Amino acid sequence: MDEPRGPARPSRRAIVGGVLLAPLAGLGGCSPELDWREVREEEAGLLVTLPARPARMTRRIHLEDVPLDMTMVGAQVREIAYTVGTVTLAGPQSLERALAAMRIAMVRNIGGTERASRAVQVARVDPAGQRVGSVTGLEVEAIGRMRDRDAVLLARFVGIGAQAWQAVVLGAGVDREAAALFLESLKLIR
Repeated sequence: MDEPRGPARPSRRAIVGGVLLAPLAGLGGCSPELDWREVREEEAGLLVTLPARPARMTRRIHLEDVPLDMTMVGAQVREIAYTVGTVTLAGPQSLERALAAMRIAMVRNIGGTERASRAVQVARVDPAGQRVGSVTGLEVEAIGRMRDRDAVLLARFVGIGAQAWQAVVLGAGVDREAAALFLESLKLIR
């Protein structure tokens, strides 16, 4: 089910992580099988493979106390959320600081602790989907709690120019193979 577009007014505490998951809760949760499909989001500048029919929305977030609109596309299967959020930075915000703030917010959202991080290459493609290069991003694994259950967060953070993306898999009992397929499928249209 597609969500309506338009900014919402989250509290100051509803930062990147909190806004990301709540609207996607319940979508595809009844499906026992993953139904992978490639999703192209022209406005957000990305291609990604999702395990169920996607939901889309735009929400107002605060990143380092700067209000920004985050456009999200995602799906939820078996209480595991697969989402990609995109923001376009405003004013003097640096891309590096914004990506760090997104990372901190996601880990903080689950009261988590990072277990691992590593540099990854995220493909850049032209509008026809042909690879034109790559950009270095950061992949993070964290553990924490969500809805009174242990949770795993696997995420990639990447940016180009004034645009930043976060691809996130979050939930209890995350299937590592499905998470890898999702995270590795992220391509930036540039």
